[in-house]
Amino acid sequence: MKHAKLRKLCMLALCAPMIVAGKILLEPIPNVEIVTFFIILFTVVFGWSALFPVAIFVLEEGLRYGFAPHWYIFYCVIWPLLVVLTMLVKRRIKESAIGWAVFSSIVFVPIFSFVNVFLLKTFRLLGADFSILAYLIPEIPYDIAHIVGNFVVTLALFKPLYRVLDRLMHTGDEPIPD
Repeated sequence: MKHAKLRKLCMLALCAPMIVAGKILLEPIPNVEIVTFFIILFTVVFGWSALFPVAIFVLEEGLRYGFAPHWYIFYCVIWPLLVVLTMLVKRRIKESAIGWAVFSSIVFVPIFSFVNVFLLKTFRLLGADFSILAYLIPEIPYDIAHIVGNFVVTLALFKPLYRVLDRLMHTGDEPIPD
């Protein structure tokens, strides 16, 4: 049992750098990101403990880009919210790659956009006459790219990476065979 806790702690310590590296690698491709996928995957495997790498990721992003309230508060809200939402549906979706692909794209991207617009309106003080629709409508093509990107990334990577993490979590002290 002691080794299982140590194994989990070590694996969790590697999760935040994976999120950061994945984000940096995909930055050149507009609206395609792997952060959502990794947070969902880590939450499915580690449960509520996934909040620790999420917190480290959010802190790292603040250190790298600055702690400007108009985007940093969004990160402080949206990524832990994804852990909460994933925990709420985890028992229903289980290990279904298609289920998680739909969740990460069709369910999460609209929430992501709505929270972003709400916080922009609140913290940038865009004025009382600012219409949410005036911001959301021009964002539709970007949201579609985000939806497609999340769907493809999650569908392609969920099963293989879930198997690897699950195997690492449930293996004994013996080395993993090739």
